[in-house]
Amino acid sequence: MQTTALKVNPLGSEKVGVLLRKYAIPSIISLIINSLYNIVDQIFIGHGVGYLGNGATNIIAPIATIAIALSGLLGDGLAAVYSLSLGRKEPKKAAQAVGNMVVVASITGIAFGAFAFVLIEPLCRLFGATDNILPYALRYGRIIAVGFPFVILGTAINSVIRADGSPRYAMFAMMIGAILNTILDPLLIMGFHWSIEGAAIATIFSQFVGLCFNAAYLFRFRNIRLSKDCFIPRASTTVRIMSLGFASCFNNLSATLVAAISNNLLAGYGALSPYGPDIPVTTFGLCLKVSMIIFSVAIGIASGSQPIIGYNYGAKLNERVRETYLKACKYATIVAIVAFAAFEGFPLFFLRLFGTESPLYEEFGVKCFRIYLLLTFLNGVQACAGVFFQAIGKPVKAAITSMSKQFLFILPAMLILTRLIGVEGVLWSGPVADALAFVLACVFSAGELRKLKQPAPAE
Repeated sequence: MQTTALKVNPLGSEKVGVLLRKYAIPSIISLIINSLYNIVDQIFIGHGVGYLGNGATNIIAPIATIAIALSGLLGDGLAAVYSLSLGRKEPKKAAQAVGNMVVVASITGIAFGAFAFVLIEPLCRLFGATDNILPYALRYGRIIAVGFPFVILGTAINSVIRADGSPRYAMFAMMIGAILNTILDPLLIMGFHWSIEGAAIATIFSQFVGLCFNAAYLFRFRNIRLSKDCFIPRASTTVRIMSLGFASCFNNLSATLVAAISNNLLAGYGALSPYGPDIPVTTFGLCLKVSMIIFSVAIGIASGSQPIIGYNYGAKLNERVRETYLKACKYATIVAIVAFAAFEGFPLFFLRLFGTESPLYEEFGVKCFRIYLLLTFLNGVQACAGVFFQAIGKPVKAAITSMSKQFLFILPAMLILTRLIGVEGVLWSGPVADALAFVLACVFSAGELRKLKQPAPAE
């Protein structure tokens, strides 16, 4: 079949505010739904298995994050290539990129799933599993690893669905899996008494159903048509996709590294404190996951801006690029401020969603929310900046901006502060990294926005 493109693309003509709402709202809902997979597991595990079960899911979460990182490497990179190609009126290249990604993502998913399944015990140890948590982590993790191919391919396809102008379909595909997971979790954990294994089975089955809905879109693209030759892997196309997806990938991989180090620091220094090793590992993980659901809104706004920025940058409509980025930063910052108020004002409410435990458990959990998330109102700008540089095809700045908090700043802060003040040093590393990452994002963005004020060079 011939590859075709729409003659008039609304990304280059519709009002920016209208487009941002159209793309951001489904993206927000999709990200929240994606985050709910783990949160729903943890709520029912907390009530049906106990806090050691929740500790186990916190150990497996960094391994699952590697799968998300690989899907970001291919999916977000593809979305950037796709939008830029359409903006340059090159639909054939866009179609080749899609087919290329499907093949590479399938191979990558199977390989990583097998790797995680075989090496699950040393991986759990690496990510800080204590002796009490390890048995639960192994039971949960072996099943979750089977679903990694579904996660990597499904999430990657979902990214380009949004870039194609169908954010509602992308949202629907994510929603189906999340709703199914929410139904199956209590049924398998409490109804069938399958304990933590029931949570894992519910998750991977739901991910498979989500993949099926995402894959169905390959036959109904709006702007391109896929032919057999599109599915022949091309090294140059793969490299281009990965270069633009590297920022998303590295951001998630750095989060995995942070989780490994923070879990080990929490367990080690926690053992020297009244809290013991298990409470800090569990409550800190819950804090991270709850905050990610709230900040999925800010990240969704940033993701929703990506196809708008990418298309208009490719079409050299610089003023529309500037307008989109600045509006995205404004809305994301408003959301971050609201989230900050919720975390500081009602930490115990969020913690008790996952069950009630000892006073020490709740005491440290409250500290996690109030200290680690102290400067989260700055995070909206950083979320938008990373996506901005990715969308305009500048992977180095995108990678540096995206990884600044999780890699450049937070790790040194954790290592230094824990030596000075013990287990709470992990918590204080959060506001330190947030402040420094915000300054870096502002500096990089200001330079690029000045360039966009200049007239685009004539061809």
